Amino acid sequence: MDRTTVTCTDTDMVVGADILDRSSRRLKVAVDGTQTSLTLTKNDPNDRLYIGTMAGFEFTSTGD
Repeated sequence: MDRTTVTCTDTDMVVGADILDRSSRRLKVAVDGTQTSLTLTKNDPNDRLYIGTMAGFEFTSTGD
């Protein structure tokens, strides 16, 4: 399974995650150490970062 890192922009915490699904505009990951999946999106396929929110926090990932 492919892996990536996810950064919480509110706390600067970086965690590893398994990539469950990826497209040019959407990234779905399973965050390490949790039962949580997180969906991040891009407004434009040429954007560098996928961005998502959960529980009032913002998360980013390059998907790499």
